[in-house]
Amino acid sequence: GPALGAAKPPSEDKPPSGDKVDVVVLSNGTRVIGEVRSMQKARLELGTDDMGTIQIEWGNVTQVTAPEFFEVEKMSGGLLFGSLRPGPGEGTLEVVSDWGAETLPLLAVARIQRVKSSFWSRFKGSIDVGASYTSASELLQLELDGDLRFRRPRFEATATANAVLTQQPDVDDTRRSSLVLGYTRLFSNRHRLFTRATVEQNRELGFELRGGLLGGWARALLRDTRNELVGGAGLSVNREKPVEGETTTNLEAAAGFDYANFAYDFPNTDIQVSAMGYLGLNQWGRYRLESNASLRRELFSDFYFGLRGYASYDSEPATEGAQKSDWGLTLTLGYSF
Repeated sequence: GPALGAAKPPSEDKPPSGDKVDVVVLSNGTRVIGEVRSMQKARLELGTDDMGTIQIEWGNVTQVTAPEFFEVEKMSGGLLFGSLRPGPGEGTLEVVSDWGAETLPLLAVARIQRVKSSFWSRFKGSIDVGASYTSASELLQLELDGDLRFRRPRFEATATANAVLTQQPDVDDTRRSSLVLGYTRLFSNRHRLFTRATVEQNRELGFELRGGLLGGWARALLRDTRNELVGGAGLSVNREKPVEGETTTNLEAAAGFDYANFAYDFPNTDIQVSAMGYLGLNQWGRYRLESNASLRRELFSDFYFGLRGYASYDSEPATEGAQKSDWGLTLTLGYSF
């Protein structure tokens, strides 16, 4: 939604309407009345009657009052449940429940989720479309990316799809595509357990189809209002159908990280980098690397300009003679919801 400050805030004297009775006070003294829905990546999502859904940078918030029931995750990983009201000190939040109240600094809050929010409001996602054409070589590349996330207290489910098509006269078309389904169980000490199912195709690296299942442990190594770094490790098993040759089953040890940086002074900027390395256990000596990176800058409400890149490496491709590395960089236009 639009960043607050780009639009004129409602009058302080205007009474709330409907069920939007939550109050957010900003550092400049402005009071905004609406419905607190969530806060993540240092942005508070607030539903209002006059301005629709708006996004407020968390660093600009000094007080929050919301009588509904929320899940509040601290930067340290601890979880609190209750209604929200201003704490006794400046820049603090009090989480109030039937069994007591706990006060914490606003900047110590990592995430807020309305527990009784509607089913559809728990979904967040984005769609990116990119294309490039080089006239001298008549090289055309198309890319489509999409991701969908569903968040509940203590767990998150994700689905991510990617497809890249490259066409050039007198050269076989090349395709790179993947679908990833993930589930993460969150614990109160920054630890998490995760599982991930992947189906992918990349003829450039010598395989027609690879289906895998990865499971393991991860931990938030760094977390503040603008950065998050999560590292983890686990085991992976996959079935790999090469372009030429027999289908094989592979067991691998895996380790990697996800990093996100978010800056919400206009234009909003979101940077994400992920990398995962795989070491063959039944094919000793074989190792693979997969990495993705994206940079998004907001153009206007919910629409953004992006730069996306990927890189893959396989020390022993499934098909003998196939390329060991593959990478790409694409400019995209995207929409988030």
